Amino acid sequence: MSRWRQAAGALAARLGRARPIYAHYGVTHRCTMRCRMCVVWRDGDRATELTLPQVGRLAGELARAGVRMVALGGGEPFVRKDLPGIVAAFAGAGAEVRVLTNGVGLDDARVDEVVAAGMRHVSISLDTLDPAKERDIYGGQDVWHDIVASMRRFRARLRTPPSVPVMNVCVSRMNLGELPDLVAFAAREGFFCSFVPVSLSPSEADSDGFAAVAPDLAVRPADHARLDAAYAALLDAKRRGAPIANSSRFLRDSREFLRTGRTRWACDAGTLYLSIGPQGGVSICHRFPPLAAHDAPDLAGRILDAAARREARRLRGACPGCMRPCWAEVTHAVHDLRSSVEAFRLARRAPAAPVAEAAP
Repeated sequence: MSRWRQAAGALAARLGRARPIYAHYGVTHRCTMRCRMCVVWRDGDRATELTLPQVGRLAGELARAGVRMVALGGGEPFVRKDLPGIVAAFAGAGAEVRVLTNGVGLDDARVDEVVAAGMRHVSISLDTLDPAKERDIYGGQDVWHDIVASMRRFRARLRTPPSVPVMNVCVSRMNLGELPDLVAFAAREGFFCSFVPVSLSPSEADSDGFAAVAPDLAVRPADHARLDAAYAALLDAKRRGAPIANSSRFLRDSREFLRTGRTRWACDAGTLYLSIGPQGGVSICHRFPPLAAHDAPDLAGRILDAAARREARRLRGACPGCMRPCWAEVTHAVHDLRSSVEAFRLARRAPAAPVAEAAP
């Protein structure tokens, strides 16, 4: 799909004729990792995941509803052996497909399969340049070098542009001092860097099914000077053209969120973007129950129905908010002019070819 079709969707939204242009589909909640900030793997159940024919119908209905960008996440999507078929279903329906992966346990053959199936973009998680610290964050699993090897596999196979390969960094008190260095590392590997402020649950009873209870990862008042310095450096690097995928607005809002827990943006869940769970329920966001099932008659029509839009507005009004980049950045790209310009420049630009081979 061309950038012009994406721009057309954004323009329609600006003119008040919004359709969902982005969807996150968690193809599974099973995962190979036990990251300390995440508990989604607890709900992993292979028996309830959609089959390939069901995925094919879902892809077609989302395309009819207007979806042009699809992120396939989890859990870890590569635990599904049929991931190439899932990628092909969405690519065949006209979507640009991004795969969100931890990069652990992949080999050349598996990467070749998803790229050949039509995967355009990849996001890989790497939170620190210190393998020992990564092992701690990732629940004792020693995977730093494996992740970097997967980054290099993908980068060798993806043509940029149009591909936008991203290294996702979950920002916590554990890595505040590393953020500018992580940008430099991602650049040497030919990746953009995206910073995701850590979201934690106050208790097991209050978890949304994704966020874990890990208070030692939370940014504390004593960390605020480091937090401010880190984000000031990122914003300066962004202005100077560093390969940072986040918009300037998202970086500023992230700093506020990590300081106070407050969000400053108006969500468009259910209007500009949708969330699909492993069982195929279509929700405005993973926080809320599905508005429709994957096999509902005329699913596209139900997504666009005025009653569904009203329900989405009601649910959003009761939501405490989040800093989920895939949600916030779509909203900013549509409604905030500076973010729109930054997003367009990002899509046109490729990171430099990888130059680093040595790893810590």
